[in-house]
Amino acid sequence: MSSKISVLLLKDFALLGRKGELVDIESDYARSYLLPNGIVKQIKDKQLIERLKEKQQVQKKRGQSSLSEQSKALLYKYNDPTATAESHSILGKLPPMSFRIHFRHEKIEQMAWEWYPSHRLNRLPAGYKYVILIYKGRKYLGTFHYLQQLLMRRIHSPLIIDGSNLGWVKGKPAMDPIFDLYDYIADKSDKFFFPFIWAFDKSFRRKLSKTERRELTEFCTWSGTKIVDYADEEIFKLAKKFHTRYIFSQDHFRQYHTENFTRITYR
Repeated sequence: MSSKISVLLLKDFALLGRKGELVDIESDYARSYLLPNGIVKQIKDKQLIERLKEKQQVQKKRGQSSLSEQSKALLYKYNDPTATAESHSILGKLPPMSFRIHFRHEKIEQMAWEWYPSHRLNRLPAGYKYVILIYKGRKYLGTFHYLQQLLMRRIHSPLIIDGSNLGWVKGKPAMDPIFDLYDYIADKSDKFFFPFIWAFDKSFRRKLSKTERRELTEFCTWSGTKIVDYADEEIFKLAKKFHTRYIFSQDHFRQYHTENFTRITYR
């Protein structure tokens, strides 16, 4: 089994991080490709490794603390939709909460969020707190946990998702993996992506159960979702349209020229 070594990134590199960051990577991959191509430098000094890790932790906490006190207070206030039931009856629906999002190239933009319409929650799988993410006049479906990370993490780029490929459980088409992706990107992905742009085959929809077809229909009422005849072709068109090289799929797309794209999947 290949062991891991600590390396310092000498330049920005897809899925590993930005220049100056310390990462642990498989030694075989580092020695066969990253080191010879001058992408990383191996760090062997244990004390230096600890100092660099501590520095990165400080920078991460600083980024999280940049969230304004007003936003923190609003996030706490909105944390449980049932907790505000009394104020709803007095004041009506709470207005969308505005906040700033940070992109990897130091760009900062404004967006907002609100709770998912309660009368439509029965059309989605149970188990998540759903929200609507409002960005540049478009409304995207999300989960509250994903929103919490969106408030704190730096956005790398949009993510194009092969929904028909992702949505399978034990050889059968299913919607649960579609919603699980929000937690995966929030908790386990080295890079954070927004917005999610989905492409589904019509054949995938036909294979779903009646209940899950209803879930997919509801899912696709929001921005960033398309059901097309052949999703593979659409995926690469969307990647170019949204200026991203990142595609989430377990399909290797061997019939396409993919050298300009980065395919990611569960790991």
